[in-house]
Amino acid sequence: GSAAHSPADFNVQGPLASPAHVPEAVCSDSEVMNQDDLEASKVAKGASPHLEDVCALQWSNLYKSPPFSPKSLLPPLTWVPRYWRSLQGQSSEEDARILGTLPNSIKGDAIAGLTVGIMLVPQCLAFALLAGLPVHVGLYSSFAPLLVYTLFGTMRQVQTGPTAVMCMLTGQALDSMGLESQALRVAGASLMALMVGGISVVLGILRFGGIVDFMSHTVMSAFCTASGVTIVTSQLKDLLGLRYPRTHYWWEEVESVATRLGEIQVPTAILGCCLLVVLLVLKYWKAAGSTEARKNHRLWSFFPKDKSSMPFRALKLLADLSSFLAVFVGSLVAWALREAGVDGVRLVGDVHADGFIFVMPGRGYYSELFGSSTLFVSAAVIATIGFLETIAVGGKFAAQYRYDYEPNQDFIALGLSNVASAFMSGFPVTGGFSRTAVNVAFGATSLFSSAISSTLVLGAMYFLLPVISKVPRTCLAPIIIQGAIAVIDIHEFKVAFRSRPSEFVVMLSTLVVSLAMTVKEGLLVGFVLSVLKTLRDISNPNLAMVVRVQDTWRDVRHFPLGEQPANAVVVRMDARLHFANTRKLKEFCIRALQVREGSGDRVEYLIIDGKSVNGIDLTGCEMLAVLAESLKTRGQRLIIANLKAPIANDLHTANLVQAIHKQGGRLCLDIQHALDVIGQAEPDWCAEDAKLSSLIASTSTIGKASKMTGCVNLLKSNFGKAA
Repeated sequence: GSAAHSPADFNVQGPLASPAHVPEAVCSDSEVMNQDDLEASKVAKGASPHLEDVCALQWSNLYKSPPFSPKSLLPPLTWVPRYWRSLQGQSSEEDARILGTLPNSIKGDAIAGLTVGIMLVPQCLAFALLAGLPVHVGLYSSFAPLLVYTLFGTMRQVQTGPTAVMCMLTGQALDSMGLESQALRVAGASLMALMVGGISVVLGILRFGGIVDFMSHTVMSAFCTASGVTIVTSQLKDLLGLRYPRTHYWWEEVESVATRLGEIQVPTAILGCCLLVVLLVLKYWKAAGSTEARKNHRLWSFFPKDKSSMPFRALKLLADLSSFLAVFVGSLVAWALREAGVDGVRLVGDVHADGFIFVMPGRGYYSELFGSSTLFVSAAVIATIGFLETIAVGGKFAAQYRYDYEPNQDFIALGLSNVASAFMSGFPVTGGFSRTAVNVAFGATSLFSSAISSTLVLGAMYFLLPVISKVPRTCLAPIIIQGAIAVIDIHEFKVAFRSRPSEFVVMLSTLVVSLAMTVKEGLLVGFVLSVLKTLRDISNPNLAMVVRVQDTWRDVRHFPLGEQPANAVVVRMDARLHFANTRKLKEFCIRALQVREGSGDRVEYLIIDGKSVNGIDLTGCEMLAVLAESLKTRGQRLIIANLKAPIANDLHTANLVQAIHKQGGRLCLDIQHALDVIGQAEPDWCAEDAKLSSLIASTSTIGKASKMTGCVNLLKSNFGKAA
């Protein structure tokens, strides 16, 4: 660090050089730059721009966005050739890196696609009933979205289509619009799918895929639980064979069931409950865990336990196809009951459909549909929830198999899938948890599996409609209930109650409002409360008076026996200093001084430890100036230490350093340095200011030369060991 460096000294080999090739005085993150190092870096910078060039070369790629490629708008242009090369055994190293730990397999895609297709047909029929729509609309909503997502999606194992949550949201939205006739509800659902698709495409183009970060985990857990409870309750009607008009709210549904218990159709209820028990047993058996766990379980010990055995694999196949099993067995039992003269098992009934045809969404009902103010709001909520659901399930398996995906492109793909559903008289769709899990379990490695699943839906539309009309409605209710139970998470409420009471309040409020009104209002309330909670946390940062514990400075609340400086109080703030919390910091500093003085100690200095402050605004700068002036009237001085270099540079830019100097205050490199300086009989402030000014000027110059903050961050540690 005592001589200028030549280009050969840096030995930069590529666009992103290894840190090992960069001078330690420039890029070390663990040592403080001494004065000689600083002067040497100045010489190097003055002699040639190599210092800035090295930093820029090393870190510029980290801050660059990936270059736009037209192929990114149509992912098959890249992954289909890669798929073909892998089938021929000619995959390159780049192909292997992109595929992660999930190599392409046409056998796995074929088996998974066929399996999910068999599973999807009965599910989409059931979900259509959940939305209050004819069953064939579920088929309309399953064929085109799968094909479109295959063309535009990037998450290789996601299966799009109807889901319980999306259908519940759609049904509640149609109810809130006052749509009762079947034709009007179908038109409203298709128009809503079009709006959901349009919103999703626009947000994807505007790179709003990060919208998922604004929905807290607690709010989503409460929302999913409320959705699950609402869905389960809504299916009791078909499960028990009851007949009453469709209700709008959860509590109305509970009241309708409770007042009609005497009208339960016993054959229907027995069939439905038995199918539900079978589905739940298969579901929980499949997720029972290892062989050892199954042996030690009270119930699963009576089931096949060896995962390599034929009985185990056969039962697992039945569990994966449990939806199809419920419909098949239920239909046989219903037929047997009818032949035996037992009535009461309600069937789906005649299905009036002309096959897959393209229609204008909402055609003929625009005046009724656009007269509702809730259409756009409902579409926006459904678009957001659908994207969250897709990213949650797709991102989980992408992380598991270590392959990349593009959230914004998937937002666009999901939007186009909904547009395709709309033009086929379908309703809003998204990526499904259960179908994607089965897709993964059966070996899906690409979106070819989705295309294969869509062909089964196409066949069902043209060949199974007469059979579908004979399916009992009570066979479809257990399928929906099984999926709804999976999203109910009481454990999250327990954890929040024990560890974070404020978040428990947000969760409980979301749940209560969702059940009292609809989940749309509940989600809105939860979002608003979580934002208010975040604002409260921001305006009430962690403030601590710190004491010395060996070579560190710790919160006095946790280390009451720590060593306090003889004539100073050290205060730390763990947050960004801005307008919302400046008053809290100022008041805390004054109180800390008063408490220390109240114990009989003479305090001359207030030291603010800025190592946890990662930003400051003009209000924060003004407060520090006012605090320095206030302390001067008390015969005390303000010292700010341990600041990160960009923050110190901001203070210089705002002329705050000069303002603090006028009040007798100073900036220091770190707390120990400040204590050493104020412990002198006559502190040499000029020398200290020169060191700080040189360091700040150096970091500022490098930051501007590289047009990024990466190099400045590298020098933060040299300014207080805080970075």
